[in-house]
Amino acid sequence: MEIVIQLEQKFEKLINKIKELKEENSLLKQQLEQERGNRDELRSRIENLLNKVQEAMD
Repeated sequence: MEIVIQLEQKFEKLINKIKELKEENSLLKQQLEQERGNRDELRSRIENLLNKVQEAMD
């Protein structure tokens, strides 16, 4: 019977770890989306600046 209790405890630990990893994954996905947005904004600003420089040179 002791082995069943140990298995149940290990199983609960695994379930808790899976929950933690899912939460962490969700947070990382949010951070990734934010970073992508920042990157896209920066790219756009750089392109605008390059266009202005090009126009000034013409």
